[in-house]
Amino acid sequence: MRIVCQKCAAAYAIDDRLITTKGVRAQCPRCRHLQLVKREASAASVMAPPEGAVPPAAEPNPPAAAPAPPVAREPRSNPAAAPVAAKPREAPKSDLFGDFGEMPELGPPGSVDPFADLGPPASQVSRGLPADPFASLGPSSPRPAPAAKPGPPVPDAPGVAAPSAPAAHSKPAAPSAPPEDPLLDFLGPAPGGLEPEAPPAPTPGRASSPPAGAVSLGRMSARAPAPVVPKQELHTNCRSCGKDLTDPFDQALGTCEACKQRESAFPRESSVVVAPEVAPLPSDGGGLVELPMMSGLDGTASEDEPRFEGATALAPDSRVSSVKPARTSHITAAPVRSAQRDGSGGGSRAGVFGLLALAVLGAGGAGYYFLVHKPHQEQLALAAQPPAPAAVPPEVLAAVGRWKLQFLELEGTSAEHLAAGQKQLALDQRIAYTEAEESFQQALLLDPRSTDAIAGYVQALALGRGPGMDDNSFQEARELIQAATGMAGETPALLVAHANLLLARSRQSGNLEEAARLATEVLSQPKAADAYKAEAHLVLGRSQVATSRELANQEFDAARKLAPNLQRVDYYSALAHEQAGQYGLALKQLRQRMELDPQDWNSLEATARIYVEVGETARARKLYEDRLKAKAGDVRATLALAVLRYQAEGNAREAVRVLKELTKNASRYGPRDASEIFTHLAAAERTAGNDGAAGIAAESALKVVPAMPEAHLQLFLVALAKKDAALAREHLKGFQGRLQDAALEKVLEGRVHLLEGDVAGAQERFQQAVRLDDRRMDAKLLEGVAAASVKKRDEVFRLFYPVLEAREWDPLRLAPRPALSRFWLRPGDTLVGVENVVKSLSDRPEDVQPLLYEALVRFHQGDRQTAERLLHTVVEVNENSGGAQAYRALIALDTKGPQARNLAERAVRVERGLPVARLSLGLAQAADRDVAGAMRSLQSALDVAPKMLSAQTKLAELLMTSKPQEARAVLEKVVGLDPSYFPAKTLLFKLDERG
Repeated sequence: MRIVCQKCAAAYAIDDRLITTKGVRAQCPRCRHLQLVKREASAASVMAPPEGAVPPAAEPNPPAAAPAPPVAREPRSNPAAAPVAAKPREAPKSDLFGDFGEMPELGPPGSVDPFADLGPPASQVSRGLPADPFASLGPSSPRPAPAAKPGPPVPDAPGVAAPSAPAAHSKPAAPSAPPEDPLLDFLGPAPGGLEPEAPPAPTPGRASSPPAGAVSLGRMSARAPAPVVPKQELHTNCRSCGKDLTDPFDQALGTCEACKQRESAFPRESSVVVAPEVAPLPSDGGGLVELPMMSGLDGTASEDEPRFEGATALAPDSRVSSVKPARTSHITAAPVRSAQRDGSGGGSRAGVFGLLALAVLGAGGAGYYFLVHKPHQEQLALAAQPPAPAAVPPEVLAAVGRWKLQFLELEGTSAEHLAAGQKQLALDQRIAYTEAEESFQQALLLDPRSTDAIAGYVQALALGRGPGMDDNSFQEARELIQAATGMAGETPALLVAHANLLLARSRQSGNLEEAARLATEVLSQPKAADAYKAEAHLVLGRSQVATSRELANQEFDAARKLAPNLQRVDYYSALAHEQAGQYGLALKQLRQRMELDPQDWNSLEATARIYVEVGETARARKLYEDRLKAKAGDVRATLALAVLRYQAEGNAREAVRVLKELTKNASRYGPRDASEIFTHLAAAERTAGNDGAAGIAAESALKVVPAMPEAHLQLFLVALAKKDAALAREHLKGFQGRLQDAALEKVLEGRVHLLEGDVAGAQERFQQAVRLDDRRMDAKLLEGVAAASVKKRDEVFRLFYPVLEAREWDPLRLAPRPALSRFWLRPGDTLVGVENVVKSLSDRPEDVQPLLYEALVRFHQGDRQTAERLLHTVVEVNENSGGAQAYRALIALDTKGPQARNLAERAVRVERGLPVARLSLGLAQAADRDVAGAMRSLQSALDVAPKMLSAQTKLAELLMTSKPQEARAVLEKVVGLDPSYFPAKTLLFKLDERG
């Protein structure tokens, strides 16, 4: 019969033999919907009691039946046909339960009822029954039923008319019909749909037996008749695949082990379940049937199948589905009882043991399915599925979230932006690095899982910004690299980018060593491309420049062989020569690089910077002028020329004029260029003494780029000069972590604390600055000024005296500073605004020690005239002040005064062990061309103060004519100790020029 699901409209098939007259409840295997299915009406199959038939008497206390949910019914083929009572005939062999055999009839009076009062064993024994509850079960074959005395009629199964009895023995029927028993509804009508004859009138106290050939199912009670079924048929071939069956258990089931495993793995496609054990039968009498989907109509039931294995599974492989009988009545036990032999108690026990064995085997099969087979199938299914994409790390999501505002109208694909970034990165130019940085950002915005975009971005950031990178960008880049490594592993691209990022912070402890380790890891990967190996050799060379120029050059040569077009090799090789003091070689290599690529701005800028550091400012200016001639209107060259004028040549007014001309067309430039022009204008105005104009220019720069650290620095210095602590604190936040000099940042932060009156906080920052860079004599002076601001006289003297004698610091330099810088500070800018603080400690004319230290502050501020006046006052009161005499001699040398040597000799005579006194004498003797005396005095100064770089440089200068190699060794030592000590670089360049 064809069934259509009322919910999902899926088509299914069910064997007509499973459908009773009251129908069955069918469950859709697709949507699990339950619906009532009834047999199609026909004259031969639909039986109803004749009109006027009296229903059987009602059973006392009938069980309550739950109302069945409304379901759609199949239209009957002949709805007008009236039920007709058929004549008695023999039950057909094809009946659904024909294989169970006929129901045994109740025996004659005095015979033992097998189901009579099944109580405890003791009560059975007392009544003469065997102790074994299964001992009374008769043989498997039915026995002839003797004639029964007349008695009350036994109600038959629902839907079967009660047999008519003779008039002499019949009793009037009860006025109301008994409720239907749902547990027996699935049995359907009597065999053949016939109406049996009425039994004779029963004898009081004994139930009557139906005539032979009739089946009386009775009610589920203590005295219900026990069915006796024939022995279950064994199968010799598998009903699914036709394989010979040798195992008794397989023969009983009718299927082989392979088919059992296949059916257990796909139960819904290969089985029809009738009335499952776990679900109660519906009140309408319909059993629950799980239907197979109608995927094919070629499957037919085997003739050898047991009749209780009902509907055919219409699956593609034409497998026959099995029907599981409901365990809701005594009929369920029929297949088990069929194993009894000759009605003996041993046969009953064998049936029980067989049932237990089946249960154990079923549990084992279920255990195997759920513990072995099903997990294995799930693992295979998971392995067959493609791996899920890795989750985007939170560091990448955070960076992408910050970048979205920069690229509101993003077009193209990630691959397109990635290719553009790689092309720009290959140009090896500063402007191209900036463009590549933005391209890789856009690629990562479109594909946050692109590790190539992360590697390219970090590489462009490290090469383009270099030491000028702010701390936030540096930290963000490190987090991105670590996140990308977690996604893709240590790929050569990520390793190279990470190494270059660490080299941008080469002054931080451990960064050089870690960069070298990452480069070595790239070289150890055999599948790494030559381009990445060349980058790794370049990283190794840069990390070894400070320790071994020879090893660095070997790495650079290896990089050239692997990647001849890698232009940065020549650039970094030139920087290696510069750091080693080989300025001639460095400049030669940079010139060759510019000849190959005249647009290489990095090489042009590096050449100009070296010229400035070695004292050849005119050559640097000519480089930029030639660039302007070749490319008229080059904004970058014009800006660089203006910076050179106010930072190296001391011509701030000319620089202001040029920069103001550039600002008139600022709208034509990009935001970065415009902001940079305004920032340099602010620095030039402040250098020229126009703090008000400097503030206006810096504010204009911040309007273009609010996060411009250079502009914040200029506004900070203006606020510092005005002693505006609140304004200084505000702009301090704008450049913290971005000055490329942590010690300088601590000095400026301490200045803010000092303005705010936090002396302890200020001194702590100054001490941190000295620990970060022991060349910062300004931090030591400011620590003494902080102590003087709270009148700690003894502490002031203790802090100032080491600076005065210059044993640990060079008295001719306040602190290291670059020749050209984006973050411009004039010499002495860190000491601006601390005048007269130490002087205030002197409360009487003869107390001249505070005046001496005040003069020291003025000397390093660059106010030599005020310093000379204070020192003269000190000498008038105390002629034995060797420090005052020595600094007066240094001031005289600076102004080319004739009394310099006389003052220096007095200083040495008064305090022979004072290092600054010996230095002043050596310098004065050298000025008077007393080379031998100067060399002796300078060497004596180095004996007491080995770190005095000015003494070593002057001594090398005196040796250049007579002993050039010895002089070069001394100067290279000075440059190695302090690459920013420009007087030594100047002398080394002269040696190179001489050949």
